Amino acid sequence: MRNSYFHTETPEITTDFLNEGVIVSRLKQQDNSSVILDVALLGYRISRRIGIQSSKPDTGNLLPYSSDNDNISFDCPLLSALFGKSLFFLRGWKQYDSCIKGFNSVGLIAEHVRNQLTIFHEMDLPALMSIKREFLQSKLNENAENIFDATELGNLQAEDLNELNVLDLALWKCFAKRTIVCSTSSNMGISLHQFLRYLQSTEVTCRGRKFNLLGKNEGNLVIWCPDENADFMNQEKSELLRSLELENPPLTKLRTYINRTQRDPGALRDALLCGGYFFPTNPQSVDEVQNLLFVALSNVAAERGTEIKDLFTDPMIRESLNILDMDVQEEKIYVNSGIEGGISGLMIPYLMMLEETICKGGVKGISSWNQASIGAALAAAVIADMIIRNPSKISEHTRSELNTLFPNISKFLENKKLGKDIATRVHGVFDIANLQSLAQLLGVVVEKHLTGRGTAYVGLGSSSYSNGNRCYEILRDSMIEQGCFRGKSTFHPATHTLNPFCQALIYGEELKRALYHPAVRGWDSEDIVKHCYQHAKKAEPAGAAALAGYLLSRLDDGTLSIMEIVYMLRLMGFNKPRFLQFCNLSPDEQGISKFLQEAYEEGIYMGDLAKNIFLLLDWTLEKIEAKVHIEKVHSLLKYNLKPIEDPYFEDLKPHIFIYLTGDNTKQPSLELCRELLTSLRGNKEMIQDFILRYNDQKVDFNSISITSKIFNRISRHFLSMETRIQKLRIRIIQSQVKREAKKMALKIKSPKNEN
Repeated sequence: MRNSYFHTETPEITTDFLNEGVIVSRLKQQDNSSVILDVALLGYRISRRIGIQSSKPDTGNLLPYSSDNDNISFDCPLLSALFGKSLFFLRGWKQYDSCIKGFNSVGLIAEHVRNQLTIFHEMDLPALMSIKREFLQSKLNENAENIFDATELGNLQAEDLNELNVLDLALWKCFAKRTIVCSTSSNMGISLHQFLRYLQSTEVTCRGRKFNLLGKNEGNLVIWCPDENADFMNQEKSELLRSLELENPPLTKLRTYINRTQRDPGALRDALLCGGYFFPTNPQSVDEVQNLLFVALSNVAAERGTEIKDLFTDPMIRESLNILDMDVQEEKIYVNSGIEGGISGLMIPYLMMLEETICKGGVKGISSWNQASIGAALAAAVIADMIIRNPSKISEHTRSELNTLFPNISKFLENKKLGKDIATRVHGVFDIANLQSLAQLLGVVVEKHLTGRGTAYVGLGSSSYSNGNRCYEILRDSMIEQGCFRGKSTFHPATHTLNPFCQALIYGEELKRALYHPAVRGWDSEDIVKHCYQHAKKAEPAGAAALAGYLLSRLDDGTLSIMEIVYMLRLMGFNKPRFLQFCNLSPDEQGISKFLQEAYEEGIYMGDLAKNIFLLLDWTLEKIEAKVHIEKVHSLLKYNLKPIEDPYFEDLKPHIFIYLTGDNTKQPSLELCRELLTSLRGNKEMIQDFILRYNDQKVDFNSISITSKIFNRISRHFLSMETRIQKLRIRIIQSQVKREAKKMALKIKSPKNEN
């Protein structure tokens, strides 16, 4: 019995006779660090199997969307100069259009593959050989004929079948015939579709014959996505999803919803009826799965005119329940675990960021900014940091796998510690149009800005952060332990008004990187344009939200000027017509009016910011340049008064990583790209001067810096002392409470005889 609201054990009270219901949560032992990391590492190994390359040393010449690498971190000299900080982009893999949902998908997939590998490990050799023959029997050629005939399969010996990789076998066993039912706002479904297509093109060799891991007739996906008429859906995503359904060979079917409350129960119902997998976008805790299952089964029971317990004999439902780690016993379903593999998958970009950064000399601090409301991205970064900070808790097997897949992290951990030798902070950004859940739990107050029309960007809902959710528990633990996530001081709003400006800043940075790449020297001008168009992508609105959060923090704290933003946009080639064109608006007063209308709906600060930027975009570059250096000095000086990070963390001059996620949006025209590149070439000297002058915080104000450092060290000392004193105080008082309670209890049991 859980005596939740008693101070002491009360064995006389029991609730065992009360009916708990048909569906009961029965949490198994909590997954430890090794299990969580093990799923992440398996997800990374699976990704390597479908063709994704491991991280390469960055010589400064790597480009995103390039065939020679799958690195995800890229330096940003222009934006570093804008902010006076060492800024980097943290992308997703190009195989998933840079979308972070690709990692989420990989984690859910790895969770089931890991279970299947465990089953294989426990099998005897004849049983495993039988499955390998079944695998080969399923392989067909272009004429839909068996590659291996029955006679040949019967003659194959164990040594012949050893050529088949057990990981390939597990992937086939999990996803060849069983359907994945995914509930999503859009990108998660797109990423899963892409993954299954990669499995269909992953080559396997056996007995000198080559074939694909999944055949064209294997793999099934159902995407529960927003209806085209839903107010939180956009036309671009609707068209992209519809195109998936029309592909040949067929793979994906769409189910649409209007109300988000229909989504997860409806998707789970479909999974149950087809004996398939349920892949929710947001991680679901044990209690959340219990609730979803009750709603889904209740709906099925109502449709069939029966009771929930009568559904347990349905073979498809039993198959799906087994996959979901549920036991059916005595007319009850026991839910043993949540659906949280996505968290492990989302740890991969944080691990890759560390792998690609730790090997660089002189890195003392790392700060990452990501969209907290995209599923479990924030929680995954935090738990990845927690696990690497405590490598002693990792099992020998998992540590060995870490050594193989992430050698730089492993070498670092041999004699150094994350959090000590390299300090870390993780920041989250939420859409101001969706001020709910996590922001409320953390006590975040937004004073200057309004929610506007109240329609958040697709995928930017904080629904995965209810109290009691696994994601929130991870963040809470970090706050308690003074880990990388520090609560409301590391949680920030982003406005829709800033988002298009951030999309433009990201695009300009990517164009500049591609334009000045050593490989293009001597190329024809038009070839350079095509090269840059391939390697520079406009981020979708959700993809630019992390940068919008960082930018808004700097603006609201008074440590960045509108003039600096405009100067950067002009250096990148944007003027007013080009910027409006980039935003898919008409390059005239009508386009400006539409932009300003929506900006003022988010409050006077955003409205005036947008108006001032449009006015300044009409200024000549020389006039802006004359003003910007004065504004820049004010920004740099004021940052000493109000830094974003803890003052002592700022002294480490951390590398700041901005998560970008997803390029699934209408890209700028080739003509607009050409015009921006022409301006970038013409502004080359100004760009180089700005980078040399302000990049890596080269401007140093000696007296202010010395004063800041002295007080930063003092504050760090006292903060640490205060924390230790508070912990000691709590332990002493807790001990005193127990002693006093025992004394009073003895007095009550043995009262003095007053006679």
